This record gives sequence, structure tokens and C-alpha cells, in this order.
Amino acid sequence: MYILDYQTPEQATGNVAEIYNFFVTKRSPVPAPLQLLSASPGLLQLQFDQINYFAGHQALSFPLLTAIRFLAAQVACYDQCINLNRTWLSKTGLSAQDLTDLAEGKTVEAFSEAENCLLAAVAKMLRKEKITETEMHQLRDLGWKDSDILDACAQGTSLIALSYLYTAFSREAAPEAS
Repeated sequence: MYILDYQTPEQATGNVAEIYNFFVTKRSPVPAPLQLLSASPGLLQLQFDQINYFAGHQALSFPLLTAIRFLAAQVACYDQCINLNRTWLSKTGLSAQDLTDLAEGKTVEAFSEAENCLLAAVAKMLRKEKITETEMHQLRDLGWKDSDILDACAQGTSLIALSYLYTAFSREAAPEAS
């Protein structure tokens, strides 16, 4: 799958196997970008620490974080993550219409007004647009702390970074010269 030496879930050992087991116990495939990061176990651990941080986030729910990753994957044209996050969103109860609305940047019925407003801010950031003072006040008025807003945006940019690495080191993305 990659031109770097990495560990698949079947061959993983040590700390890499422990990290992969987090996903296996949740009946989830080990995300491909994490398999790539196994080429650098220290970097994989940093990414897993970030996953754990978000998994325990007090304000950003799993469906909201998944929606953020879905939006970021769309921006990055990262089909593998689009599909994985779409599957996870479906499992959390989002309807086909909710997924269509999310993909099109519309209000998503399954999310609250506050969550939809935060998703709009993340989408704006992903388009490399500035979030205005007025938008920040609106987000705060809806109950978001500045740390929540920054965390939501960081979740999106983190996926963009992983998509770059995936593209750079994927066998499909780097054909051998003849």
C-alpha cells in the first residue's frame, strides 16, 4: 500500500499493535493513514495521543468530529477518509439526507444549531477564509469556548496533513519510473 516500510494490522507488534487494537476492539478498520504512520512509531504515538484527546473531548462529540473529518477529507479529495467517515456518520444515525446536506455545506438536521454553526466555521477555515469577529461572537453565544473552536478547526487541518502524507507515500500515488 505504501512505499515506506509500515506495519499492517496483521503483522503489527509492540506499541503499534496496541494502538491498532484500539480500532479493532471498536470493530473498526485501522485507518490507512495510521498504518502509514507506523513507519515512524513515535509519530504514530503522537497521532494516537491526538485521537485520545479528541475521544475524550468534553464539547466535541464523536459525530461532530467525524463530520469535521468528512468535510476536511472532501477538501483534500481524500476518498478513503471520505468513505470511512461517511460510514461512521451513518453508524451514528445520520440519514442519507444529512450526509448529502453535510457534503453540500447545508444545515444538517441531526446536528444542533450550535454544531451546524461550528461546522460552517470549520468549512470556512478549510476554504482558507478568515473567521470574522462577528462569527466568533455567534459561536461563543451558542456556547462554544474558544478552545472548542480551535480544536474543531485543528481536527480538520490534521486530516489535511495526513492526506498529504498518504498521497506522497501511497504506491498508487508514486508509480515507479520506467
